Amino acid sequence: MQDILKRLITELHEDCFKPNGFNKTGGRFLRTDGLARQKLMFSASRWNSTDGPVSFTIYFWLEFTDITYDDSSPYSGLPLSTLAGYIGNLVPDALGSFDLTPANYERIRSHLLEILPRALQEWPKHYEKVRSQLKKGERLWR
Repeated sequence: MQDILKRLITELHEDCFKPNGFNKTGGRFLRTDGLARQKLMFSASRWNSTDGPVSFTIYFWLEFTDITYDDSSPYSGLPLSTLAGYIGNLVPDALGSFDLTPANYERIRSHLLEILPRALQEWPKHYEKVRSQLKKGERLWR
């Protein structure tokens, strides 16, 4: 059943992410817009079974190259990342998680093709808030 999620991610990459400048690695997408690195990840539930729906969630992160881990960290010099949260942080009417089956594949795919472009447009509007939180040492988007 995991193959259905892989198929969805591949199709979304071709239809939405690639035209918007994202690179794909597995279920992860990354782009840099000059101010920040935007990361997006499709995360399958660890509770998925072979005979049921594939449950997954979409998470967002932001990194600013001028805000890095300090010298005491093993990641010293690398951009400090903040968990932005679920897609609903950017598009309030988005579902928090999805249960994908062959029967609802097209409905979920259509829903994602409608909300993901909205999320990509909304994302930069949160840069200053997230930047401020990172500078204060806060790592979660609220």
